Amino acid sequence: MGGSSLTMRDRTLYVTAFCAACAGTLLTLGIVKGFPETAAAASPVPPEPEPAAVSLSGAAAELQEEFAGAVEKVMPGVVLITSQKRVGVLSPIDYYRSRVEYKDVPSGQGSGFFVREDGYILTNFHVVRDQDSFFVTTNDGSEFDAKVVGVDPPSDLALLKIDGDRKFDVLKFADIDRVKIGHWAIAIGAPFSLSRTVTVGVVSGMKRRGVGVNLHESYIQTDASINPGNSGGPLLNLAGEVIGVNDFILSPSGGSIGISFAISADLAKHVAEEMIRHGQVRRPWLGVLFEPIPREVRTRLKLESGVAVAQIYRDSPAAQVLQRGDVILAVGGEPVNGPGDLQSRIFSAAPGDEVTLQLRRSGETREVKVKLEQAPANWFRRGAGGRQDIYAVRDAL
Repeated sequence: MGGSSLTMRDRTLYVTAFCAACAGTLLTLGIVKGFPETAAAASPVPPEPEPAAVSLSGAAAELQEEFAGAVEKVMPGVVLITSQKRVGVLSPIDYYRSRVEYKDVPSGQGSGFFVREDGYILTNFHVVRDQDSFFVTTNDGSEFDAKVVGVDPPSDLALLKIDGDRKFDVLKFADIDRVKIGHWAIAIGAPFSLSRTVTVGVVSGMKRRGVGVNLHESYIQTDASINPGNSGGPLLNLAGEVIGVNDFILSPSGGSIGISFAISADLAKHVAEEMIRHGQVRRPWLGVLFEPIPREVRTRLKLESGVAVAQIYRDSPAAQVLQRGDVILAVGGEPVNGPGDLQSRIFSAAPGDEVTLQLRRSGETREVKVKLEQAPANWFRRGAGGRQDIYAVRDAL
């Protein structure tokens, strides 16, 4: 063959190189087509405008600052309470022997707030019930051992005391007569151990009684969210004053659905002062068992309200004045619409006070005066084992 002829091997290499070049060209064209056009060829896209700063003005801004100011003002006076149970732990000494060591183990948490600058803290009785020891964490993270210095199961309130080398921030109680349905309500506490949590709602109801949770009941109802851990924390107005002590919720699921209850500030303040001065609440005693009047009986006797006297205790203040079957219509001129009203009216007095009872006896309406005495020892502590036990004394005064 001549110099221009190709061997079989050369033809094979040439064809292979040509095919590869074609494939590369096609692949390159395909890749280029698959990418978007370059910036130079693309249509210009206008830049997105900067988001405008959101700001409040006027009444909304003022209200927001009122909330923030109230929370900032009271937060140093709110504490986290950790309760502990003493448990025995088996600890080995050597291969053959062991011993039991006792230690305090955290068993629950609640909230509270200072009512005196020397370390008195108000909280719920159910926060401290059946617990062995406590420590308190203040807003700045400091921890203090605490001791129980007073309990009042009928109102579900308790008083703790801590010792420190400083004065503590105290929360002020509001004038409950100035609180109205529809007013703002701020709850502060530690729900699910989330300390210093703030929730907001309104006052939904005032002076709620007969709920059936505690013996001595006077509640503020609110839709501010309250959950486990909020117990004992303050419910506040926009001035940062305590209008109630958060206590419990009503819920079919166990979570907050907007029906929360706080012990009214007037009752909480009275109980706190009594426990500080005397270590207990000195409650008045009338000495009767009472029962509600069925509707058909009220209709037959033409009664709009009232509570029937079912039993009278011997040597009690009522023994010389009341009779079984009397219907108590009013206390001090205020109508008694049910057992809760009667208890509230009597509990609002003090041992030694004289109260005027309006009652119906044998078809006649009359007024009698009764001088109240201090309740016998442990009379109201029969429900201290648990809330379910309050029915043992619910219908007694």
